[in-house]
Amino acid sequence: MEELRWGIIGPGSIARDFADDLKLANGKQKVTSVLSHHPESANEFAEEYHIGSVHTKLSEFIKQKNFDVVYIATPHPLHYEEAKACLLNGIPVLCEKPMVINSQQAKELVDISRSKNTFLLEGMWIRFLPSITKVLAIVDSGEIGKIISVKASMSFLAPKDPSSRYFDPELGGGSLLDLGVYPVFLSHLLLGKPSSVSAVAKLSEKGIDEYCAAILSFPEDRFAIIESSIISKTELIAEIAGEYGTIKISEPWNEKPAGIVLIRPEKEKTEFPCNWKGKGFQFEAEEVMKCLRNNTIESSLHPQQLTLDIVTTMDEIRKQTGVRYHSFE
Repeated sequence: MEELRWGIIGPGSIARDFADDLKLANGKQKVTSVLSHHPESANEFAEEYHIGSVHTKLSEFIKQKNFDVVYIATPHPLHYEEAKACLLNGIPVLCEKPMVINSQQAKELVDISRSKNTFLLEGMWIRFLPSITKVLAIVDSGEIGKIISVKASMSFLAPKDPSSRYFDPELGGGSLLDLGVYPVFLSHLLLGKPSSVSAVAKLSEKGIDEYCAAILSFPEDRFAIIESSIISKTELIAEIAGEYGTIKISEPWNEKPAGIVLIRPEKEKTEFPCNWKGKGFQFEAEEVMKCLRNNTIESSLHPQQLTLDIVTTMDEIRKQTGVRYHSFE
């Protein structure tokens, strides 16, 4: 595969960041087709990125298939149907996080991926960032010993607009799916699947979680404390505490942090600056290209089982806090 051609579903701001970062990826990668339910958005995106194949209907987009792989960047309630249609037609899929609303949807997509022998990856782009790679390298080196706890927070002051998707249960609103998925991911990545979950939330009148927090318990008395909010703004840091030291991922820990700090008793802090071109979507795109070249249907760095485990944990948090998306359950 000398060149990887991308079809983009949902040409919004995230898709623009992705398309821009493709120019920084190793190997030739470019966007060759775009789909949007809004013609003006599709045409504007196509003109900006010199794309000749423009569509407003998913069926036509799939039928023409002027691409090798699809990147789905629509609002998350739409992911399931769009990813399912692509997978059933043998089209490899990279789908923005959260890949789906619940574990039932996730399991169905994974089953289709495996039955159709077709690549599927949740777009947990931070997994492929050099910052997370460095954190894992420090952990693997044994410098902080066995991990005891993970603490991570994600918050964002959402627009005070009742019609905003952030506050609309029909659009999968709330802090957990949009933001909480990052701390849940980090805890799963470092500690595995939790043995128990204890969650609380502040719900809106419409029943979405404006603020959410949880303690995840893991074997060997390890734990994670995670929180997310769309009504308050806290420092976006993450800390991994071990027997011999602590790793602190500076703000914004889930994007391009200022750096990673290794703190050990009676030793000087060691700082690892983080700096790369673009937002960092190129690393995710490079992983997709590698997987497709190797004819694998999932990434070993972010396997499908990890996605299933993450969404199962989020299901349990929603169950305990009373958050329900009736249109999808």
